Amino acid sequence: MANKKIIGNLGEDIALKYLEGLGYTLLERNFKGKKTRGEIDLVMTKGVVIVFIEVKYRRQGSFGYAACSISDRKKKKLYETAEEYLIEKGLSFNQKCSFGAVLIDDTHYNREISFIEDIFI
Repeated sequence: MANKKIIGNLGEDIALKYLEGLGYTLLERNFKGKKTRGEIDLVMTKGVVIVFIEVKYRRQGSFGYAACSISDRKKKKLYETAEEYLIEKGLSFNQKCSFGAVLIDDTHYNREISFIEDIFI
């Protein structure tokens, strides 16, 4: 079985390529909040909006589908870590932000990628 970090990086690589194809630009990868101890997989921009992206990658149907793994607790941690990102980068809280998720379900024969543009709706 492959290392969890290697699998996570693979999922992020797939998501990054997918989002760049949709016109997003990478600002930072794997931002780690010191206070929140949270992590944001991808910080991207589209136009003037900063988009904080959670990537969920599941191979061969292990541990259920990717969409099932974004809990309310995870959303709260993502939001708090995004606040920490804005403070650390000296950005205004008036900055337009969005929170999205790239969900990747990968089997031997098929890869399904979906993008939820606003996980708080």
